[in-house]
Amino acid sequence: MNLEFKHISNQLGTRLEANEIRLGISDALKKNQRVIFDFSEVDVITNSFADECFGKLLLEFDLKELKSKSTFINSSEFVSSTIANAINSRIVELSRNTVQVCPAE
Repeated sequence: MNLEFKHISNQLGTRLEANEIRLGISDALKKNQRVIFDFSEVDVITNSFADECFGKLLLEFDLKELKSKSTFINSSEFVSSTIANAINSRIVELSRNTVQVCPAE
């Protein structure tokens, strides 16, 4: 699956928009398809869009699986760092919500 974001907009901003895209990405990943995220001609991505589209994928897939089944191409430094921040924030949030049980002594 080759997802060319320029066909959506050169400014990616809303959670609603990102949610629809994430559902398609999720379906492709569940079918073991490789997903290529192409950000050519995309100038802006909001934190909300990045979290909804990419961060929330971590609710369904672990990071290792996402990395093995996807790749990002043609992304500016701004787009790359916004996506990385969203994914890192989601990882931190998920690790805080993980309950660690200590064995009884």
